[in-house]
Amino acid sequence: MEVRAHPPLHRGQGSADRFAQFVGHLLHLRCGGDGPPLDSCDFDFDSDGFMLLPANQRRASNWLWKALPRVRALRLRLRIPEDPGASPLSDMHLFSQHLTRLELVGVGFYDTVVDFTGCPALVELSMDTCDVFVKQLLSPSLKHLRITRCYAHDNYRILISLPNLVSLELIEWGQGRIPLLGSLPSLARAVVVLKESCADQCSQGRFDSCGADDDMCDSCYYYYGDPERGPQYDCNNCIFLKGLSEARDLELSANSDVVVFNRDLKWCPTFTKLKTLLLNDWCLAADHNALICFLQHSPILEKLTLQLSKGPPYVTEAEGIYKPLGQSVASNCLKIVEIKCENVDNKVHKILKILATYGIHLEQISVQQTSGIPGSGCFNFVCTGFSEN
Repeated sequence: MEVRAHPPLHRGQGSADRFAQFVGHLLHLRCGGDGPPLDSCDFDFDSDGFMLLPANQRRASNWLWKALPRVRALRLRLRIPEDPGASPLSDMHLFSQHLTRLELVGVGFYDTVVDFTGCPALVELSMDTCDVFVKQLLSPSLKHLRITRCYAHDNYRILISLPNLVSLELIEWGQGRIPLLGSLPSLARAVVVLKESCADQCSQGRFDSCGADDDMCDSCYYYYGDPERGPQYDCNNCIFLKGLSEARDLELSANSDVVVFNRDLKWCPTFTKLKTLLLNDWCLAADHNALICFLQHSPILEKLTLQLSKGPPYVTEAEGIYKPLGQSVASNCLKIVEIKCENVDNKVHKILKILATYGIHLEQISVQQTSGIPGSGCFNFVCTGFSEN
């Protein structure tokens, strides 16, 4: 059985009250006994002004309290409240023996920890445009985590350390610090997209710390936590990449100003299981520092994809943090390198030379040129040599 609760739009208070009574009675009858759990329950509170009334806030919390222990899949859609206390999950302890999938849109979390240990069957969690002002996410059972366009604190990070996580998606991370990734021993696939709103950007364009105070560069000042309280994270270890080191399939895309990937290269782990890798323009900074690093730390890599944006080469005076391991070659397992671009320009030419330098034959490289015009198709060709010009 599936239950959907969508408050009526643009109706009088009497209509809203009758709707609330109906939903309350329905949940009492369906979730109040010992019958089989609901297959799914969908609460959409993103209606005009519904959550502005304290009475409706109490109703929403009561409905969730009744449904949560008796449902397998729960979807909750809100508008992020101006008052954190108005969120129906703000003071809830989540306990359910049946919940396997949870989808949250516009929900706010403001406690120290988001704790799902009371939901031992939970395997899939999706969070979209949520406030996640917490320091830790806990779940011993979670296998699939998707966080899209969410907001976190500027001065500290969310620790994500999930023993059974298989797939991780951090898409268009909103304002705030990107998470601190702890142990993810079961991780097989990760997709990460960091945009310009991410707080991990150095105003001086440095990959190491620029040493500026908080008036000059918040990003570096709070990179490892609040200096006035002492570093909250290990200053001699990865913030992010180490947690991805067990992945078999990895996509890392970032705006050119985001520095966390490049800073992590100083302690870059070996990706012993990595078979497919996608990178965008961020890996070209500092003479292709990150690209070289991944080639030398992915011993069984089979496919590399470089997704290049239109525009001039990445220009920075910052020195790369990673020091290449001599001229050691890339993986002997590497079968193909795909370069996707709108123009075969000097940027592509430099990449081809770097790849050749590190033992990749030109015959293994496929260049896919798109026109940038929808519906106009693309051209694929294999490199056979370099032009003197």
